[in-house]
Amino acid sequence: MKKNKLAVAALLVLLSLSAVGCLFSFVFGKYQDLARLERQAVARDFAGREKAARALEQEYRDWRELPGALQRFRRDNLLSMDGFAAFRRSLDARLAANGLQPSRIDLAFGKGQDGIRKVTVKFSLEGAYRSLKKFIFDMESGTRMVFFTDLRMSASGASVKGAFTLEVYLGE
Repeated sequence: MKKNKLAVAALLVLLSLSAVGCLFSFVFGKYQDLARLERQAVARDFAGREKAARALEQEYRDWRELPGALQRFRRDNLLSMDGFAAFRRSLDARLAANGLQPSRIDLAFGKGQDGIRKVTVKFSLEGAYRSLKKFIFDMESGTRMVFFTDLRMSASGASVKGAFTLEVYLGE
């Protein structure tokens, strides 16, 4: 009987040790899960900060490149005073190529702002619809900043009368 009591006591001790080991294993697993979740949260936070830093770096790079882009825009799109003289010759040549003759061309130079000056060019034309249409297309196909801001046309018989307003931008 004593041997049975000793065996039962040994089994109870082993059962208690295994229960404590199981409980320890459960607590340790929970601790590892919490630590893993915390590491994932830190990694997500770091990834978010890294993404924000990259976006900020790209914005900074864009701001640094802005003066060069502005210079390229001015060089590629704005006319100089010499370029404006060439524009006037080109305007006269396009009018002549389409068989059009304005009665007069009015120029109004606006105030310069940030190194850009707007010139308003007004004139009236009379001719065939096809000639006026080709002239408008020729003027709009240029690469510089030349825009029609007002076109008023009216038909009278076989010809069309038109009042045109152009805006030309000059770089100072």
